[in-house]
Amino acid sequence: MIWGVLIVAIAALVVVALVAWPLVRAESDAPPSDPDEDARRDVEEQLAAALEAIREIEMDHRAGNLSDEDFAALDAAERARAVELMRRADALRQDEQLPGTPELQTDKGPEQTSES
Repeated sequence: MIWGVLIVAIAALVVVALVAWPLVRAESDAPPSDPDEDARRDVEEQLAAALEAIREIEMDHRAGNLSDEDFAALDAAERARAVELMRRADALRQDEQLPGTPELQTDKGPEQTSES
């Protein structure tokens, strides 16, 4: 009886290992993730969530589920969060520029020459 349970347990472990192996191996074969890309993706996801929260707060206020005071407090806090996330996203995009790319030139007016 115990041998039968042991054989079934070993067979189950082999089946689990065979099924899980491609999942484990796929992660190790993947190229290492770019920390900058991960940071950009994280900020963009947080920004999308903040903008969705603003829309939900506005809908709740229009539906009468939030008082004017509660709406003002929640809306201001979420908009401040969204603005901060937009600034972080812009900063990450600026850092994304390649070092060899030309910078934007500012027009400083006509070039001055010194003539005697």
